[in-house]
Amino acid sequence: MSKNLEREFALHCSPALCGIKPSNLVSLSIRDFDIEKEVLELNKKFGPRICFRIMKKEEDRCLILIYRTKLLEKTLFNEDTMMFLKKEGYPYIKDIDTLLDCLEIRMITKQEFPHEIGVFLGYDLSDVLHFINKDKRCIHTGYWKVYSNLELKLEIFNRYTKCRDCVIRLLNRGYSIENFMRV
Repeated sequence: MSKNLEREFALHCSPALCGIKPSNLVSLSIRDFDIEKEVLELNKKFGPRICFRIMKKEEDRCLILIYRTKLLEKTLFNEDTMMFLKKEGYPYIKDIDTLLDCLEIRMITKQEFPHEIGVFLGYDLSDVLHFINKDKRCIHTGYWKVYSNLELKLEIFNRYTKCRDCVIRLLNRGYSIENFMRV
């Protein structure tokens, strides 16, 4: 993995790479990286435990979802989340690839960004529902818009930030981000 890609992943994906969040989404410049080659190599090296998936490719950028398979399955395969996804038009099936295929199609074909992506990213389902319903009573904006349980969400946000900062510090000391992905 190139040092520039490693730096982007450290800034935007440390919580997922370190296993404290089911997934992260990162937007990367196609000019700066051979994205398809890098994704293929990373999946060979770390899949299926950690997966890298190009979700949308545009002229000069692409969106990559980095996810911990078991953690994402645990996040998505609960009854409330499965029912929510079903209402959003997803099949009621406990197959991560099928659900991600659906999300990818929606990202490519919908004019508006599919807000249900929040549950794939590990956001609280209640907050995702409030956001989709355009609730104006947001009480905090951090890694996502928070509508309830602020104290708990602030703890989560703090863990994500500490994780990112720690990974960046270790990268600056010469460690590779791949060290954190082996855990």
